[in-house]
Amino acid sequence: MAYKDPEVGKSRDRERFRKRTAERHAAGLCPRCGARPPAARRSLCEPCAEKRRLAERARNASLRAAGILRWDPAKAQAAERRRYRRQTAERKARGICTRCGRDPAIPNRSVCQTCLIKRREADRNRYAAGKAAGKLYGGKPVAGKRKSARIASRNGRRIRRDAGLCARCGRRPPVEGGATCGPCREARQAGERELYAARRAAGLSTRCGGPTTDRTATCAPCAALEAERGRPERRNAAARRRYRERRARRQCTDCGQPAHGASRCEACAKRSYERSDFFLGIPVWDPSFTVIELATGETHGPFDTEAEAVAGLVFAGLEFDEVEIINDAPVTARLTAWA
Repeated sequence: MAYKDPEVGKSRDRERFRKRTAERHAAGLCPRCGARPPAARRSLCEPCAEKRRLAERARNASLRAAGILRWDPAKAQAAERRRYRRQTAERKARGICTRCGRDPAIPNRSVCQTCLIKRREADRNRYAAGKAAGKLYGGKPVAGKRKSARIASRNGRRIRRDAGLCARCGRRPPVEGGATCGPCREARQAGERELYAARRAAGLSTRCGGPTTDRTATCAPCAALEAERGRPERRNAAARRRYRERRARRQCTDCGQPAHGASRCEACAKRSYERSDFFLGIPVWDPSFTVIELATGETHGPFDTEAEAVAGLVFAGLEFDEVEIINDAPVTARLTAWA
């Protein structure tokens, strides 16, 4: 039937084709001829598949002879991606391997055991070949691999810290007030000292390893960075900005972990409390000294130091047996205060 609008005709033809194909699929027949069942693991029967292969080969040969590309590479690649995503989503929904589509997937995985072993073996071979060729990360993108390594390292440190273990080795508890255990801290400090000494001996910057002038400890750019970072107004502005950002994200303002609406997480709040004057006790203030005359009860002072009290005693013309020098330091100061 001819239509006045060609687009309407195309739309009706496509709708009719899809309906006929769905009916033949439901009946278990080849969607192309509708006379025979499809071949094993195929959607077409063998005669129809052979006809289509021959027709595609002839069409491709004629296009190649004319110097015409059969497909637009960019469009073909985009279509292949869409097809792959659609196929992967369907297989995940069915709980089967997304690679082979035959065996059930491993729990908490998207592939079966056989495909997982094959993929790991291929990754190992690819990495070994790239390493033998002198490529970083076996030929993988360096920036991406380093970024993923930093993310994995950061997550590993967070998990160990939350478990109360050393953030570096994860085998021993950390030292009090720190994030790493004693051996790891000593190893890190020893490595830093060796690196510092080696760079100083070579006349290099102890921060970046670059060349220096006049045998200084840092190069000019590192010295400028240290001077810039040491500015109080810049440091305070960065601290205030970081505080506002973390409060807006409901994170701990000290370590950045979730704080559930509070300004600090439980660990940081406890550490801050244990460092406070309320927990440590009243500070030891410098005592003041007062001179009292025993005969009249008259007082002189107070004086900031004992030497000033003695000088005041001499100035008043009094002897040591005529006065009493007392200070206001409490007896329990040494037990309840910090220096």
